Amino acid sequence: MSNNKQKLELTWIGKNNPEYDISNIEPRILEENPELSNTLIDPNTENMIIHGDNLLALKALLPEYENKIKCIYVDPPFNTGGAFEHYDDNVEHSTWLSLMKPRFELLRILLKDDGAIFVQLDDSEVAYFKVLMDEIFGRDNYLNQITVSTNSPFGFKATSSSLFKQANQLLLYTKDKNKFSFIKGKLFIEKEYDIAYKWVFENKDKEENFWTWRNINEVVSQKLGFDSYAEAKKKISKQELEAEVAIYALNNADKVFRTASVTGGAYLKRKDTIALSKLHRDKIIRHPNDDMDYMFIGGERIISYKERLIDVGEYKVPGELITDIWTDISIEGLASEGGVVFPKGKKPERIIQRCIDISTNEGDYILDSFLGSGTTAAVSHKMKRKYIGIEMGEQVYSHVQKRLISVVSGSDQSGISKAVKWEGGGGFKFYELAPSFITNDEFGNPVIDSFYNDSKLIKAMCKLMNFTYKPSQTEYWKHGIGQGKNYLYVTTQLLTSGMIQQIAGHLAGGESLIVCPKKFEPGADKIDSRIIIKKIPQSILKACHFGKKEYLLPIKEKTLEELENETEDEDDNN
Repeated sequence: MSNNKQKLELTWIGKNNPEYDISNIEPRILEENPELSNTLIDPNTENMIIHGDNLLALKALLPEYENKIKCIYVDPPFNTGGAFEHYDDNVEHSTWLSLMKPRFELLRILLKDDGAIFVQLDDSEVAYFKVLMDEIFGRDNYLNQITVSTNSPFGFKATSSSLFKQANQLLLYTKDKNKFSFIKGKLFIEKEYDIAYKWVFENKDKEENFWTWRNINEVVSQKLGFDSYAEAKKKISKQELEAEVAIYALNNADKVFRTASVTGGAYLKRKDTIALSKLHRDKIIRHPNDDMDYMFIGGERIISYKERLIDVGEYKVPGELITDIWTDISIEGLASEGGVVFPKGKKPERIIQRCIDISTNEGDYILDSFLGSGTTAAVSHKMKRKYIGIEMGEQVYSHVQKRLISVVSGSDQSGISKAVKWEGGGGFKFYELAPSFITNDEFGNPVIDSFYNDSKLIKAMCKLMNFTYKPSQTEYWKHGIGQGKNYLYVTTQLLTSGMIQQIAGHLAGGESLIVCPKKFEPGADKIDSRIIIKKIPQSILKACHFGKKEYLLPIKEKTLEELENETEDEDDNN
């Protein structure tokens, strides 16, 4: 009897291609390009823009950023079958999934246990991708599928083949649902005063049977010193009068109310009370022995304005709960946001603002591995979050870097700038992926690339050995730190027995060391059991694939060839 248990999963041709196994991806180091960084205001900024293939870049962020990212927003190519200016968004279905799987496996490693990931797609792939996300993040960690209105049907001509597509989908997952919680006080949309709340109880200090009510416009007009609302409209502007009414409603929310009809089961349960209320329109009628606080005037239920207010700390504002349908974010002015043009690829800053707002606090890390025109980085910067943005296209220079320069200077007043009172500040560092650590010499032998000088070599070896690069200020032989008290030392000198004996004399209790030299003296590896010697580059040759410049989409012809080979194998076995 087989012990192999079947599981629910999405399968496709090439899913288990070892080339896309994250354990085989070479962990590169990141090299800052100071000419493209902007650190004048904030030289210690932790904001990062990375140019390069995002699979390599995500692996490069390990182990330093493992379990440190609070919110991930990604807007990957939708695989719609169209050809975008900056992306080849016309990829066979299986190859698109092959591109996504390893990248989201790495994103999960980087995400904090209490973090959230938002993935924006349209209906071309969202159903399949939901199953893939269930597999990677766990079905129990699925939170919502949010519908976002992103297009206007204005000017669209109806066809017989399809309806106009107005919506995108945001898949929302967390790494550990038991540890995640939305940010308190952020799950609402602030609203203006609703004029439907037009009545005011004037004497709530008396018994309920003696309450009287008047129109809020008349009450406010008299408080402003006018005889009536009609007189107030003649003496002051409409905007000023509306503002005074809104302020009064906010400050007297327990007295301000509206009425609304009751239908369905609620009506049937209280129909006798409603009928009585219609007969006594100048009285408040309360439904007896009710499980809810139902009071009626003229056959309609009283709804207090205080029920419309949301507590945001020291004060309350009118608002409504954020749901899984977002239709309130306008796409008007989107083309000019950030001062860069990115047809069909740019997302409104307010969508990303809401994702960040409901899931993070100031100072948290935000990550976008399909950065595009730089919207996520720009929004994160304005909202005082730390961010990491990854983009492999040339738009990282023409769009992202240019856009963030204007954000830092404060000249970018588009998008959410005015709403968050953005005036500039901060900074960012611009990084390039370093080349592959191992290259072949003229004889075909694997050697360390000449790009790596001593300091870069140390950084690269820390990455390849899964150590965090953190040179000690007091002990020269501590270049990287691993789990517990395990350290890494990298040297291009001949490692002698005397050097090992000297280091061994300084090892504290519980400490261990891996030494990676280019050469070492015979017998040096036998001196102390706490010290392990692994010669470079031989020690890392089997660690992963070297020499890959980028992990682009597998071409469609390759996938078809694999399918043909599988068919031939089946024929041979029959």
